[in-house]
Amino acid sequence: MAADPVLEYWAEMMKRTPITPEVMAQWKAVADRSLEAWSRALSEVMATDEFAQLLSASIEQWLAAQASVAGNRAQPPQMTALAAQLSRVEDRLRQIEERVAKSKAEAAPAEAAVARSPRRRRRRAA
Repeated sequence: MAADPVLEYWAEMMKRTPITPEVMAQWKAVADRSLEAWSRALSEVMATDEFAQLLSASIEQWLAAQASVAGNRAQPPQMTALAAQLSRVEDRLRQIEERVAKSKAEAAPAEAAVARSPRRRRRRAA
């Protein structure tokens, strides 16, 4: 197994004593070398036939998934029917709200009368 060039460079930097005050410059050099090493490694992998086949299969699966999602969209007649149904539900909800408000208004005087009447205490059984 080949040695990691980034680790080798870092080990080389650590051998130098003392560490210079240019820590950011040293860090940048390590980051640049790391980027170069990853770039080389990924370029080698992407140049293989196995990667090309895997990428092709992934793209085909993605396209198939997109096609199935696009096929499940509601069509205009379905949207019209859905809008009509929603309108009916809203009308029914409005009617229910009106009935509840009317019932509350009718019950309010009776509740007020009960609230004004003196409360009787229950006698405890001996």
